[in-house]
Amino acid sequence: MVIIIKETIKEGEIKMDTIKKAGIIGGAIVGGVLGGAVSVIGHVSHNKFLDELGGSIVDSTILTGQIAGEAASGATDLVVGKIKHKPKHIRQGKKDLINAGGKVVNNFITNTKIVIDNSGEIIEGVREKDKVKIVNGAKTLGKIVAIGTITVGAIKLEPNDDSTDNT
Repeated sequence: MVIIIKETIKEGEIKMDTIKKAGIIGGAIVGGVLGGAVSVIGHVSHNKFLDELGGSIVDSTILTGQIAGEAASGATDLVVGKIKHKPKHIRQGKKDLINAGGKVVNNFITNTKIVIDNSGEIIEGVREKDKVKIVNGAKTLGKIVAIGTITVGAIKLEPNDDSTDNT
């Protein structure tokens, strides 16, 4: 990524889309390797939980790469704009940084809601002695922890609401 940033700055006209794309591609590669492996293991072993977890890892690493690429692009644009006294680059850099920050905040809010909802589902399941609710809530929380540990960033997850899961 550092090489790509240096090359785009050297060209005179900064191509920030290259940095953004590099983030997405980096996320896709990491997600494809890690998430793909988990998904294949889940698919081969007929374990739906692992299969879905692998897909969520791929989605999450792509989102993390997208946010990182946009932040790097914004920071580069902002610095270059300041150095070269180009207000257009400064505005674009600020816009990219604000967009990246907004995605982080939105992702945090979305995942906080998922955690709260599934924690409530577990509590409700315990009160009602409903094992399906307990298991579904616990699976989703487990996915959040696993994905958060692997991606060390944004988490993109579809909540587990399949009561016929065979895991």
